Amino acid sequence: MAIMHRRLAPMPGHKPTDLFPTTGCRMRALKYLLVASSLIIAGCASQPSLPPPEFPGIEQSDKIVIHDQRPSSESEKEIFSLLVTSSAYAIYRMPDTATKPTGPRLLAHRAYETFPELGCQPTINVHHFVTYANLQSQLRKSSLVAGLTGPIGVAILSRQELPVGDVLTTRIDSSVFEKTAGGEEYTRAFFSAEENPEKSPVNLIYIDAEMLGQRIASRCLVPPIKDKPHLFLIEAMDMCITNHLALYRTEAVQETAAK
Repeated sequence: MAIMHRRLAPMPGHKPTDLFPTTGCRMRALKYLLVASSLIIAGCASQPSLPPPEFPGIEQSDKIVIHDQRPSSESEKEIFSLLVTSSAYAIYRMPDTATKPTGPRLLAHRAYETFPELGCQPTINVHHFVTYANLQSQLRKSSLVAGLTGPIGVAILSRQELPVGDVLTTRIDSSVFEKTAGGEEYTRAFFSAEENPEKSPVNLIYIDAEMLGQRIASRCLVPPIKDKPHLFLIEAMDMCITNHLALYRTEAVQETAAK
């Protein structure tokens, strides 16, 4: 059986003798994969577009004063590394503009709904509210495909179903969290094998807020959710905010029991 060969047109950015595209081409493909994979974690990759959720009555909580004391970087987008061998590879920080409303604004609204007493103390100090995405496992498996096939391969990969898990929220020490600022910031997106045994892409959402005389910080891991193929980032935030606010109730009960 004869095998026919035909000469392929050279790809822009590399010579016809190159076996693989140049680093620049691969990096552009990886950037595309990062963008496409971020849609997976938001729950809308390669699927019919859906309108993001709305929050009726959110204007009622406009009276809540938000003192945003976060480092300015927490509201900005950051891709920590595109180098596959780096421990910071495929970890990035989501900007405030990724959701509407922003995380701190939704926190204030849900707190207003949860705690009627905020009507007498309508102030929330937000020390930290930052979201990271960890796509390392998926992108390391896919990086070669991205380098060779570019957007077409990425589109195929983004249709893959991902292992689902549970939203996990734990209380943390603010001072320990703040020690990871700077060069170690990407480590905030790490997870344990117990938390994410399938190594699914996850969001890590950190909230540190003070209200009603209590300051509480939490870490929330959001994997792909069962029966939620179109989970928007704002919905993931909403889940974490609900769990975070529950910690204030727990703290109040503990203080009452101690008296």
